[in-house]
Amino acid sequence: MRDTPLLSVRDLKKHYPIGGGLFSRESGVARAVDGISFDIHPGETLGLVGESGCGKSTAARSIVRLEEPTDGEVIFNGGDRDPAVSDDDDTHPNDITRFGRRELNSFRREVQMIFQDPSSSFDPRMTAGDAVAEPLFVHGMADEEQRRTIVEDLLERVGLSAADRDKYPHELSGGQKQRLALARALVLNPELVIADEPVSALDVSIQAEVLSLIDDLQTEFDLSLLFISHDI
Repeated sequence: MRDTPLLSVRDLKKHYPIGGGLFSRESGVARAVDGISFDIHPGETLGLVGESGCGKSTAARSIVRLEEPTDGEVIFNGGDRDPAVSDDDDTHPNDITRFGRRELNSFRREVQMIFQDPSSSFDPRMTAGDAVAEPLFVHGMADEEQRRTIVEDLLERVGLSAADRDKYPHELSGGQKQRLALARALVLNPELVIADEPVSALDVSIQAEVLSLIDDLQTEFDLSLLFISHDI
């Protein structure tokens, strides 16, 4: 394990304004995330555990900037500070909270999320194959045949079949949809996967299968993993 963390979160905060009072002025803030810090090294799994409603999912969404953090740093792929940057500027060049659109798109190739509810993770009008292939198209892979080959290979790696590419989400079970979500998260070959309660919406009989699959895929793809759960 190298000394430099792959992901370093420092004093991350996400506050939401509370309206009300005279003329609907802001009357306070809800502190959904209030100063969390942790490191994840390459190949490491970190569990983020807490009761429902404590801000775990908000933290995850803030890390990838699906929510804009209120304060703090999220340093990805460590590295040294740019020597051209003044010592008076204490910002880090790899702080994703300060990334512009182009830098953020590049970052999101390397960090992918798996969400809690597989049923709400997919467009019901898109086939399974199109859903998995979409990130490849968005990030510039124009060759349709190449996308198809990658998708079919990934579907089989997560325990589905190549023929499942033509199915729509409503034709898949909850466990199959979460396997599909795993395939989509892996399609860009990321370094880090953030799994936000990935089995809590599944039947107990399926949970162990999906957890075992995640463990196997982490080894196979040499992933770092941030695993979020309310169940220690």
